[in-house]
Amino acid sequence: MKLKENYAMNHSKINEKSLFLNKRLFNTYNRIVLKKLNKSLSGVNVDLGSGDGGFGNYLKSINIESYSYDYPSYNIEKDSLKQKDGSVDFITMNAVIEHINNTDNIFNEIGRVLKNTGLIFVRTPNFRMDYRNFYNDPTHVKPYTPIRLKNTFKMYDLETIFLEPGLVEKSWFWWQLPDKIKWLAASLLNGGTKSIIGIAIKK
Repeated sequence: MKLKENYAMNHSKINEKSLFLNKRLFNTYNRIVLKKLNKSLSGVNVDLGSGDGGFGNYLKSINIESYSYDYPSYNIEKDSLKQKDGSVDFITMNAVIEHINNTDNIFNEIGRVLKNTGLIFVRTPNFRMDYRNFYNDPTHVKPYTPIRLKNTFKMYDLETIFLEPGLVEKSWFWWQLPDKIKWLAASLLNGGTKSIIGIAIKK
């Protein structure tokens, strides 16, 4: 069995904690949007690299329309999204972008289907903090730092509105620390992280 297919099959297995974990992740995303844009997440979502479908299932439980895409039924580097132009309110890529060799296809599709002022959420390992472990996963092909993620958004005409340690349901205090210490502090606190949350808006 191909490596990518094996990875996809393993991550499509139902996790008993999935609904709870994805609720916390959504709450974090929603809190950021409330703080930054003074609005709540709603409307239509596309969840790329959906794994067990837990994130989309949670969204559906709170009446947000969500469409899941994952390998092998969807090849993120080649296939088109089924949504119409300008029809999607927000797109999520949770632990996905680091698995993509060439981002051109999917980011062109993201730009096509997002509404004006639509949002994309990316959560990925921070290579600066996690370089010792990054390639332990043989399906990881492209590492990201905060600067690289911001430049990726810019390359596809998306404006970064949030780029911080990937903390979930933590106090806003941690994101307000000086850059020199926030990333290390975020990795050390209880329930911390060495990942990035990047959010960009289509203008």
